[in-house]
Amino acid sequence: MNVKQFCNKAISIFKAEIVFTISLFIALITSMISPPKLDYINFKVLILLFNLMIVISAFTRLKLLDKIAVEILTKHKSLRMVSLILTFVCFISSMLITNDVALITFVPLTMVIARKAKFNPIKTVIFETLAVNIGSSLTPMGNPQNLYLFSFFNIGILAFFKLTIFFVVIGALWLFMLNRRIPNINLEFNLDKIEIKDKKSVIIYCSLFIFILFSVFNVVDYRIAFIISVLVSS
Repeated sequence: MNVKQFCNKAISIFKAEIVFTISLFIALITSMISPPKLDYINFKVLILLFNLMIVISAFTRLKLLDKIAVEILTKHKSLRMVSLILTFVCFISSMLITNDVALITFVPLTMVIARKAKFNPIKTVIFETLAVNIGSSLTPMGNPQNLYLFSFFNIGILAFFKLTIFFVVIGALWLFMLNRRIPNINLEFNLDKIEIKDKKSVIIYCSLFIFILFSVFNVVDYRIAFIISVLVSS
């Protein structure tokens, strides 16, 4: 690849990734005003996020979250109930696996159900988006911002929950009321049954997830959790 081709490819990438391009431009400008320092990087938060991402990627690969959602949904076939279940699965799961992962996991499932049952999923997807942002606010590991604030300011877990619980409860009630606007009509759809073949790995990664949560809450050293996470995933 010659220089001209490289420049053209780089320009096409920058045009396609406009948010990245703007962020990069602003970062370069601010770096000239205030040079970046190593102290700006909170390695504890990065390591905690890394640990969580290892477990979450394993859950995704093992289809554990899909299995839970499908098992619940096969028992309910009204549009309103399906929407409510998907919304609150996102709401609850985002507290543990981060808001963006919850969306990436369950919105595709919503689209599959909508295609099979022939309904417009736009309202449900909007509710899911609201749900993951509200639900993830409850816990330190719900989103990176919470994890950073919890770690940087060394907030106690009870103090943290006192700050977030009111907003989350009000948000849950609001989501429930919004979902009442979904028509209560019966749906006909069949979801493929998901079998988890590697149950041993599920047990291992669920145990690792609990151990990582202990490191988030400073019960165990996050560096020990990091070493164990790397060893388990390797």
